[in-house]
This record gives sequence, structure tokens and C-alpha cells, in this order.
Amino acid sequence: MKIDPKHMMFAFALVMVSLVLAACAGFDLGDVVKVKTPNEIQQTRGLPRATTLNEAEAEYQAWFEDVQRNGAQWKASIDRGGEIRGLLGQLTLSALDEVGPTLAGVPVAGPALPALTGLAGLFIGAGRLRKEKEASFNKGLEKGRVATPTATLHSANKVSP
Repeated sequence: MKIDPKHMMFAFALVMVSLVLAACAGFDLGDVVKVKTPNEIQQTRGLPRATTLNEAEAEYQAWFEDVQRNGAQWKASIDRGGEIRGLLGQLTLSALDEVGPTLAGVPVAGPALPALTGLAGLFIGAGRLRKEKEASFNKGLEKGRVATPTATLHSANKVSP
């Protein structure tokens, strides 16, 4: 089947005139074009799998501003924490500098001071680590209880000393 070039030009001109008239009437092609929405954005923003181009641009702008604002707040919090850590470190070091020369004259306390501060740091961190391990262990027990049938659990309890 051969199409006459005059018919093809007429059809092309008709499509172009239709598009121009639709654009003049307020029709936006961005409402026709669909784009895919990433899964993470679908879940966090409640968007469908595919949105119109215009809606996607607006949602992207709102999401991007959200991410920038939250990131800036988090970064500021991290920076404040770093400043506090530095301040505490300086206070601790200056206190050790003040106490160090005094203890340097004592034969055992002078060389033992760094070792004692290191051990104190281990014990301070050990309590937190113990609590984290205990919480993890308890959580594992709870999941095990849920996964194990109750009849097996009761019979295991009767056998255990």
C-alpha cells in the first residue's frame, strides 16, 4: 500500500494544527508524558509507579528540598557534636597536662597514668557494649520463641535443668 505524499503532508499538518490549538487552549503535553517513579520515592512520598511529567517535576523539587534541609540539619548536628567532642578532649588533655607534672614525681603513678586512663576508657565503653550485646541476645531469643512452636518450647523447658 502506497501513501500519497499529499495525504501524508495533510495528516502531518492536521496533527501540528491540532497540537498548536491544544497548546493555545491550555493543554500541556507534560500531562500526557508519564515517567517512572523510583521505589523508594513511591514508598516515602506515596506516589504511584508512573506519574505525569509535570507532577514528577513538582514532587522531585519538593523531595530534593526535603533532602537538602534534612541533610543540612543532620550535618549541623554532627558538627556541633564534633565541637563538643573537641572541647571535651581539650579539657581532658589540659587537665592531664596539669595533673601530669604533679604525678610525674611519684614513681609509679607517672608512667601508669596513660595506662590507667586507657583502662578507664575500656570500662566506660564496656558497659555500653554489654548492654548492646544483651539487647541483641534478648531480641534473638524473642524471634526464636516466635519461630519455634509452643509445644516444642514447653517440652524443651521441661527437659532443661
